[in-house]
Amino acid sequence: MKVLRISLHSFILVLINLAAIIIGFLIFKLHKTANQITIQIPVAVVLSILLFILWNWLVKRLSFKRLYLEKLEDFLLIYVASLLWAPVIFVPIHYITQGYLTSIGNILALLFFQLPTNGLAVGAAKRAVSLTQIKSKG
Repeated sequence: MKVLRISLHSFILVLINLAAIIIGFLIFKLHKTANQITIQIPVAVVLSILLFILWNWLVKRLSFKRLYLEKLEDFLLIYVASLLWAPVIFVPIHYITQGYLTSIGNILALLFFQLPTNGLAVGAAKRAVSLTQIKSKG
């Protein structure tokens, strides 16, 4: 069950990353500023963190106990697995939407986005879990 739990959460985190990057791009397009990075990246980082916290909250709130994360080890494994999932998900999506394989530069750009962002997202989710745990008396 642990492999499924880690795989699911890390897969969701990558989908959140990609959606957040797209939303950041759309917000950049609405603002029509000269520098895309100054709009897109901060928006994508904040959305990735908030949406991953929301995802973990929903898992707990909906009482999916087998999927609920508690241990630091699980969060660390999710972080690493999310880095592995990214090209597996991104390359086919890019191929389907653009008609050609993406460059290694795009994969590296995604990795450089994910390294700090997913660290913050996983850390914030772990902190949120710690704050909401009910301590047993005894």
